[in-house]
Amino acid sequence: MFFRRSFLCLSISAAIPLNAIADDIKSTVNSAADDVEFNDQFLFNTGNKIDVGRFSQGNPILPGKYQTKINVNGKAKITTEVEFKDNGTPRATPCMTLTLLKQIGINTESIEKNDSSDAAACIDIAKAFPGATANFNTSTQELDLTVPQLYVLKLPQGYVDPSLWEEGIPVAMASYDLNAWHSEGTGSNSDSAYAGLRYGANLGPWRFRSRGSLNWNEKNGSDYSNQDIYLQRDITPLKAQMLIGDSYTRGDAFDSIGLRGLRLYNDDRMLPNGLSSYAPVIRGVANSNARVSVTQSGNKIYETTVPPGAFEISDLSTTGYGNDLLVTIEEADGSKRSFSVPYSSVTQMLRPGFARWDVGAGELHDDSLHDSPKVAYATLYYGLNNTFTGYTGLQYMDTGFYAGLAGLAMNTEIGAFALDVTHSSADIDGLRTLTGQSYRLSFSKMLSATDTSLNVAAYRFSTEDYLSLHDAASLADRVKYRDRALKPGSGSQDVYNTFQRMKNQIQVNISQPLRSGKVDYGSMYVNGSWQDYWDGSRSSSNYTVGYSNAFTYGSYSVSLQRTYDEFGEQEDSVYLNVSLPFDALFGTGKRPAGFNSVNVGLNSDFKGSTSLNTTANGNTEDNRFNYSVTSSNSRTDESTLNQISGYGSYNSPYGPLSLSASASDDNQQQYSASYSGGMLLHSGGITLAPGSISDTDSLALIKASGAKGARLNNGDGEIGNSGYAIMPYLSAYRENRIGLDTSTMSADVEVKNTSTVAVPRSGAVVLVNFETDEGRSAVLELQRSDNGFIPLGADVLNEKGEIVGSVGQAGQAYVRGIEDKGTLRVVWGNGQQSACNVHYQIQPDAQKAGLTTLLTHQLCRM
Repeated sequence: MFFRRSFLCLSISAAIPLNAIADDIKSTVNSAADDVEFNDQFLFNTGNKIDVGRFSQGNPILPGKYQTKINVNGKAKITTEVEFKDNGTPRATPCMTLTLLKQIGINTESIEKNDSSDAAACIDIAKAFPGATANFNTSTQELDLTVPQLYVLKLPQGYVDPSLWEEGIPVAMASYDLNAWHSEGTGSNSDSAYAGLRYGANLGPWRFRSRGSLNWNEKNGSDYSNQDIYLQRDITPLKAQMLIGDSYTRGDAFDSIGLRGLRLYNDDRMLPNGLSSYAPVIRGVANSNARVSVTQSGNKIYETTVPPGAFEISDLSTTGYGNDLLVTIEEADGSKRSFSVPYSSVTQMLRPGFARWDVGAGELHDDSLHDSPKVAYATLYYGLNNTFTGYTGLQYMDTGFYAGLAGLAMNTEIGAFALDVTHSSADIDGLRTLTGQSYRLSFSKMLSATDTSLNVAAYRFSTEDYLSLHDAASLADRVKYRDRALKPGSGSQDVYNTFQRMKNQIQVNISQPLRSGKVDYGSMYVNGSWQDYWDGSRSSSNYTVGYSNAFTYGSYSVSLQRTYDEFGEQEDSVYLNVSLPFDALFGTGKRPAGFNSVNVGLNSDFKGSTSLNTTANGNTEDNRFNYSVTSSNSRTDESTLNQISGYGSYNSPYGPLSLSASASDDNQQQYSASYSGGMLLHSGGITLAPGSISDTDSLALIKASGAKGARLNNGDGEIGNSGYAIMPYLSAYRENRIGLDTSTMSADVEVKNTSTVAVPRSGAVVLVNFETDEGRSAVLELQRSDNGFIPLGADVLNEKGEIVGSVGQAGQAYVRGIEDKGTLRVVWGNGQQSACNVHYQIQPDAQKAGLTTLLTHQLCRM
């Protein structure tokens, strides 16, 4: 017996490292050069041996199709279905097609030049790219490719090949935001309800969407209004969207308008990360293999290695409206040289060679107008070079209106400027032809010496007879139907004289961090706007100054605001807020009464009216339930009002639900309830969403059959009884990591892969299928009836002869997919003495480790 136990320990200790080595084998594709030869003297007992030859090249890979994550030189590229084909060995070969190689960024020019074979044909990458190797890890479903850098394309960060953009599955959808309100006071009660509704359907590349709202109150009953309806799809070759129906135009060149008709516009989301915003192209010359680094505001934002000769960096991603760029070239001998590239940006700036455009035609969609005039428009921005971006636009309306715009944006050492002029002409019945111009100047600059950010400084001047398209439509409508506010008999000229038109407009936004060395004194900001009008109205303005900082036990902010309306009325206010996290006050883990922070806010209008609000906030550890209690005190010269209110929200797997209530000492009370949710109708049934679904959201429909209770790694969704869940808010045309947390799963199910990547098109609903094995799992402690040894690695078969598990150390067998009772056969060789049968039965009160049943003392009869 001593010899037998000693030999068992020796066998196990010898087998573990050998299996580890076999699992980590990295073999060149279609090569057995790295085969491992096992010494099976360590893996037998009483003359019974296990056939371990199938592990000589690592874990066996059966031919078939597998959802596979592909890594190239250690960097994750895509997750896609890869076919593995039989090559006469236990490890099938991955079929690397021309299409797949392009998708993962491999340069295939030499293959396409020398081979005219089908794009779906398998390519031997070891021959096509000398030095390339592949290794498939069966446990993680990852295919690791090592490819010489010579054959790897240099692509912009965040680039995803358009062939990977998924159209999604056919679905119908609905989304709803519900709110009910009840208030009561002395002698009066009020009840009302609101439902914001969105619904639509996807079929292939087409997206149908509609939106409306249902309002109800006890006095007027219910009323439904439809807000918009449209049909949309993307146009991949143009990197654009086509939309038929209701939408709003961009407001960068002309003012945004509601359009009911056809639009075609570029979609910056289809470009790699950062390329939609302005950044200069950096050019230089290296004398050797050199390291080029780019820093901005002291932070390194880019680094690469370039060969000798001229180089160009065109995929730079900058930060904010930024600061000048410092480019450093470090040669192979250690010498360095640097130069500065001016960088400031306004929203009109584009990278050299990039364009932004928008064209459309249809009706002006504005419920305030009696008529719906026909309109057409076009705008174009184009990056001419590092310094200049040119832009232009045209507008037409069938009431006799047209407008044209021309502008130029520039990046200079003293900041970024954009200057444009718009000419308009409006022929309105009863009035002369009104023509005018509007001039706009924008400026942006980061002052590096003080870190002052002048993000937006804009000035616009419009001549007296200048009209925007919306102004022209409103004026024509008033003239035609006569403004009811005017005295009877008033003419068209009177309507025009009282029509409010902007004359001057100024906007300024400044932010300033306050630092001295490494000491941070907080930050302050100044925002202001001022405008006056041609119709004689007084000017209106708004000014805000704010400061914020943090201290040992929390943070605070203060802001001052002054507003003048168009009637000259002045309003001033000051707001002070202090936030005190209890962790900082009482130490980590302290949560008095379940609350984790308190906020105190004080507001005053300098006219005797003040309010003080104190709010305690808390949440559960899983952040599913959030709650707060607020005490308010409001004072005026005539009265004092005290109020207490409570708020709670629960982020359920089917949408957030919130409740609120308040009561004040003047006998006023309020109660409300809100709920947001959505649903998808698909081939697998109806699945509820963990919140409302936006009109343009890209979604993932997660399928994990039987994995009830498994939570999504992002958001509040979890797998329901149907085996489905919804993950909203995916980024269109980007890689979205989708994962499952199986620790919360309530069913005994094996999820074979818990992480994948999806790349949806705009508005798509992509199906993400996590393969599962729903069969019951168990660990059996096996003992042979003749007291013999069951070798490590022996197969366990069910009554159908299917392999359902294997034997590990000390005769413990892990099996998956068994019934509540039955017979299992354990096999470790070819002879009759190399197998035994075990009859098992799982009792309702059987011991468990997690969700897996433990069956001890199971006798395996020879």
